[in-house]
Amino acid sequence: MDPFLSGDVPGSTPLVSAWLRGHQHLVEVVERWTDALPAEAWWWTPAPGSINPIAGLVRHIGGSSTRLWLYATGEDVGEELRAQGPLEMAIDHADPEGVLQLCLERLRVVGEGLKAYDLNDLEVVRHVGRKQVPVRSVLIIQHLLEHGHAHAGQIIVGRKLWDSGLGRPI
Repeated sequence: MDPFLSGDVPGSTPLVSAWLRGHQHLVEVVERWTDALPAEAWWWTPAPGSINPIAGLVRHIGGSSTRLWLYATGEDVGEELRAQGPLEMAIDHADPEGVLQLCLERLRVVGEGLKAYDLNDLEVVRHVGRKQVPVRSVLIIQHLLEHGHAHAGQIIVGRKLWDSGLGRPI
């Protein structure tokens, strides 16, 4: 059952409940569609340079969600975390379990932050990225969820392609 069908998160406002249910759904999609994925499938792609590997997508969901959360709350992203962004999709054959666990830990931290989010900060303008683009906090959080779900959809497609055998020797 999709998390939104569970209704409001007890103790949360309707807006925060919506965010938390969307975030819960993102975590569930990542977990479900990487479950029992063979090690060789994590970094496989049917079209190198065009279609991202599942591991890269998982790594990017965790990294980008963390960066966006830090922007939304006005915390320092830091140069090390910022520099990871362009490298997250790179095929480097990192350990799949480590990639998944880092993503899930980062998403756990974002989820905890969402639970504690001060709704008085919704309209606070934060500055995003190297260009320091001014954006309201509420829009950054909305984008965090949309961005994560867009890449989660790519994980689903990648998994279905792998499972079908399409584009790989069987």
